Amino acid sequence: MKKLNLFDQLNASSLMLVSPEWPKIKAARKAAQPFETPNVTMPIKTRALAGRQIRLAEAGPADAPLVVLLSPFPESILSFAGSWETLTENFHVIAIDLPGFGASEGDRHDMSPKAQGALLNAIFADLDLREIHLVGPDVGMGAALAYAIHHEHRLLSMVIGNGPGTPGPFKLARMISMLGRFGIMRSMTSLLGAGPLIAFTAKLGAIRHRSNAVQVDDYKRAYSGRAAEVLYWFEDIRLKAAGLAERVNEITIPTLVLWGELDVMFDVSNAKHLDDALPNSKLQILPEAGHLAWSDQPEMFASMITDWVNSDHKMNK
Repeated sequence: MKKLNLFDQLNASSLMLVSPEWPKIKAARKAAQPFETPNVTMPIKTRALAGRQIRLAEAGPADAPLVVLLSPFPESILSFAGSWETLTENFHVIAIDLPGFGASEGDRHDMSPKAQGALLNAIFADLDLREIHLVGPDVGMGAALAYAIHHEHRLLSMVIGNGPGTPGPFKLARMISMLGRFGIMRSMTSLLGAGPLIAFTAKLGAIRHRSNAVQVDDYKRAYSGRAAEVLYWFEDIRLKAAGLAERVNEITIPTLVLWGELDVMFDVSNAKHLDDALPNSKLQILPEAGHLAWSDQPEMFASMITDWVNSDHKMNK
C-alpha cells in the first residue's frame, strides 16, 4: 500500500515555504478536533465512456433522484467516502473521476474546463443520464460550469464551489497562482511527483479531516507518473477562469454555491462573487472547513446535498 513518505512530506514542506496562507491554516488545524475519514467500500468500476476509460462508482436506489459527484484534484472519487453512505441511502449516486483525474484516462489536452465540459457532455450521453443534480467541487466546478454554459445540458441543478469560474477579484493561493503563471514552476513541481502535491493539499486544504490509508494509496496510485500531464490544468488558470466568469450569468438553473469558510487555495471571498453573478443561486459556507470542505464536514455536506435535492433547489426555480 502506497503512503505519503518522508520525501513527500519534506517536499510538501518546501512548497509551504512559498505559501503565506499556511500560518492561518496551521492555527485552524491546531484548534480543530481532527478525525480520520472512515474507510468505506465504494462499488468502483471502469467503463469506456467519451472515448476513454473512465472510473466511476454507482450505488443507491435506481428510482431515487440522481446525484452525480465529480472528483477533486489531487484526490479522486474516494474523497467523498465520508458522505457516501448517507448520500447513497437517499439518492442514486454516480461518482466520476473526471478524464485525466483520479484513475480515469486522459492527458494534457483534457486539462481545461472547456475540454472537461465537452467530455462530461459525452459521458452523460453515453450513460444516458438525465435530470441530474451535478455536484462539482474544485476542478469539478470548472467542468460543471463549462458543461452548463456550452452544452444543451441535462441538469436539474448544480452544486459547485472551491474552484475556478468566479467573477470579480479572483483570489488564489500564491502556490496556485505561481503554477498558473510560470511553466518552470509546473515543471519543477511535476519532477517532485504526485506525492508532494497530495501531501501539500492535505495540509493547506484540510482543517478537520485526515485521509485514511486506502484514500492515500488510491490518490498516489491514481497520479503516479502523471503529475506533468495533470499540471497543465493550472496553465493560464486565471485566463481559463475568466472565460467561465464572463458567462456565469447565463446559467439559470438552480445552483448551490458551496465553499469552506477557511479555503485559502481558492479563497472563500470568491464564493460571494459567484453567488452574486448567478441569477438563480443560494450560498452555503461550511464552517471549520477548508478547501476540501466536503471531507472536513462530511455530515454537513451530506445533509446540505440532501436538503438541496429534496426541496431547496425547487425554491429557487
